[in-house]
Amino acid sequence: MQPIEAHKPDLTLATDLTDQQKLEARQQCFYGCVFCGSPVFRYYFPPDSLSAVLICPLHTKQLRSTLLSASTLVERINQPFNQQRVNKPGFSFDPNRRVQVSVGMNTVYADFVPSGGEQYCIWVNGQELFTLHSESGWLCFSFILSDTTGQVLIRVEKGELQRSPDQWEYSYEVNTLKIRDQQRRLQFTAQLCNDRVLLTKGHFVDSFGDGFVVEGNRVIAMLDGQKGGQYMHRIEPGRYKGGWALFNKIRHPELVMPGNFAFVCAAKRKYPGSER
Repeated sequence: MQPIEAHKPDLTLATDLTDQQKLEARQQCFYGCVFCGSPVFRYYFPPDSLSAVLICPLHTKQLRSTLLSASTLVERINQPFNQQRVNKPGFSFDPNRRVQVSVGMNTVYADFVPSGGEQYCIWVNGQELFTLHSESGWLCFSFILSDTTGQVLIRVEKGELQRSPDQWEYSYEVNTLKIRDQQRRLQFTAQLCNDRVLLTKGHFVDSFGDGFVVEGNRVIAMLDGQKGGQYMHRIEPGRYKGGWALFNKIRHPELVMPGNFAFVCAAKRKYPGSER
């Protein structure tokens, strides 16, 4: 554990939590930042406590700059934002109710059993680049955001922000998560709540240039860093359980793709040394 900053040694980043401790912290904080309910957060130990709490990058910054007082932190720990939601959905859901998942204008539905499970929304050559997780009636999110070359910029694992460029800005308002770079340009936009996921901005490309770019209503398939096709129509609701997969079977001939997917793109280009 390392202090966030020298003049606030009583709030520490929890770097050595077990998976069970992280699960307990998510449950106690209702799967979101205690201040705003954001589904992207880090785990922190508040003053005089051995139990971690969830705080998003924006409110961590405000705590550092003393825009938020210690008493406000204590108040939010005792009454997390998502616990107070009445008319707005949080991340608790009825397992018998389907979760709508839209990437651009394309929509599928996720069905989860009461004990939990996963829904692969974007899967590229064996990597889960956007995944929904159900944990006993609660929803959380994992995703990997890249730049145009496939370099990983942001890594989120079950809500925990594990990697991010410095000075990038995160906000969560009216169920919409927005991430901006240092120049305040939008790099990621998604509506994330308990009954719908609507992804409208983001690069999900691996190091070979394979993957998907989401721009508003468009879902653009990328192969070797080049556009391989676009999807702009709505698929038939309820027909598919999976999401969007890109499977470069020439580069990864032994790879087995899990589950069913609404869209599957397979590379057709030949590489030096491959069979003709």
